Formats: sequence, structure tokens, C-alpha cells
Amino acid sequence: MTVTQAIAQSTVTPARRSRRRLSPSFWGGAGIIAVILILAGWMSLWPPYSPVATAGPPLSGPTAQNILGTDNLGRDTFTRLALAARTSLFISGAAALLAAAVGTAFGLIAGYVGGWVDAVIMRVVDVLLALPAILVALVVGVVIGNGPWPLILALGFIYAPGFARVMRAPVIALRERDFVLAARISGVRGSRVVAEHLLPNVLTPLFVQFASVASQVVLIEAALSYLGQGVQAPAPSAGRMISEFTRFMQLQPLLIILPSLVIVLLSAAWNLLADGVQDFLAPRREPAFSLGRRRRTARERSSNPLVGASSRTDPDISLTPSQK
Repeated sequence: MTVTQAIAQSTVTPARRSRRRLSPSFWGGAGIIAVILILAGWMSLWPPYSPVATAGPPLSGPTAQNILGTDNLGRDTFTRLALAARTSLFISGAAALLAAAVGTAFGLIAGYVGGWVDAVIMRVVDVLLALPAILVALVVGVVIGNGPWPLILALGFIYAPGFARVMRAPVIALRERDFVLAARISGVRGSRVVAEHLLPNVLTPLFVQFASVASQVVLIEAALSYLGQGVQAPAPSAGRMISEFTRFMQLQPLLIILPSLVIVLLSAAWNLLADGVQDFLAPRREPAFSLGRRRRTARERSSNPLVGASSRTDPDISLTPSQK
């Protein structure tokens, strides 16, 4: 084996062995969201019962006809919970997507242009980050009305500054890199530099922030619906179901437990997705005292004649000044 072949083998082999795999947290979050989407599609296309019609006796427990029982009006709880989960999933995803689109645009502009543009955008971001999300959503609901779309606009507006701050930092670190400077020197327009060179390199914090914001939106939407300012009747909502059925908690506790479980599962699903994406896209780092790393290093030294050769061939390295 020649020296060139040994060097190539020592550098290529570890890269082949370190294959990235999606973590269990990612698959757990994706599985929960997939189940909610399947149930939502089923209830939208072929619902066993109407979400607003009577399907059995009021406040009945789980039966063969109503697997999760009925509410105080005799409506099927399973159908309404599936539709409520669909509503929460739609609002959280749409609000996070709107916030990501607006916030990422301003973050890229602030980080790439810099100067007074960066200062103005960041001061506006600081002011908006100080506003409570629930308060802004309540004000927007009073001004333009309640419902899913006003809620999406309000939450997308209030969470956009977070995306701008998250995107600004990596753009500032990347704008002085050689590939960006080379593109600017070659005459590439600034918008193309941002779209083709900067944006693909900041997708990791973007995806993580998206899932994290969607998780927060689930809780905010449930709180607003509980207060009567979110999704309005007759559309089912987990937060409003908890508010309406609190007085029946002793007679039928499932009416409180089940919508609370839907909120927790959906919020946890987004958080699990955020953790999974971060683990998959983050740089892989092995512990300093890993046993696998020691074994691999020993194999590399045995297969690479250049590794450790200096200590064996240069006698001055092992000699003290007095011995020299």
C-alpha cells in the first residue's frame, strides 16, 4: 500500500462509518402528527357522526357506538376531538409558517446589509418581542374579529421577530466567508447571494425555530379558545371544550381529560420534531473519551504509516535539551 492510498483510506473510512440517522424523537413527533392528520382526513371526508348533531344520550361514557362517549348535548366526543386536533394543527403550522416567512426575510436583510438597516430592524424586533402574544392576539381579535385566520395573522405577526433574531446571527457569521465574498466580487446581485449562498446554510436554526414556535402556538390557541377569543362555535376546539365542560368534570371527567391530552400531545409532537431536526442537522461530535474513537484511532495508526511517524523517525523530539 502506497502512502497516498493510506492517507485516502484513513480520511474516507471514518466518513463512511458516521452515517446520520433520524433520532427516535423525530419519529415520535412525526408519528403523532401523522396520526392526527389521518384522523382529521377521516373525519373531514367520512365522519361517523356530525360534529354538531346528537349521536347518543348526553354525558354517556365510552360505548361501542361512541368510543369516547358524548358531551352534554349528546355529540360524539371522538369526532369533535379529531376535528379540534385538526384545527390546532392547522393554526399552529400556518402561524409558524407565516412567522418564518416574514421573520426570515427581515433577519436575512438585517444580517447581510448591516449598518443602520440592521440597527433599525433589530430595535423594532426588540420592541415586538416585549409584547405578550396573548395580548396581541386579543387586540387583533377585537379589531378584525375572531376565528382561525385572524388568529393565524396575529400569532404570525408576534412570532416573526423571533425568527428575525435567530436568522440574523448566522448570516452575520457567514457574510464574510470566502464563498460569499467571491460571489459578491464576481458581480452576483445581493438578493441572489442571500437566496443561493446564505439561506441554504441557515436552514438548521430555521427548522428548529419553526417547530418550536408551532409548539407555542398550540398552547396560545388553546388558551385563547378557553377565553372565548379563539376558534368560535360550532367549530370544535380543544381549549373551548375544556372551558365548556368544566362544570361537568365530576359527572364525566373524560370531557376534560381528552382535550387536555390532545393539546399536550400536539405541543409535544412539535417539540419532538424540533429536537429530532436539531440532532440530525447539527454537526456530529464524538465524546473525547469514546471507546469507539480510541479503537478507530488505533486502526488508523496501524493502517496509516504517516501517523506517529515523526515521533519514531525524528530523534530530537524525544530528547531533552540536556541530552541534545
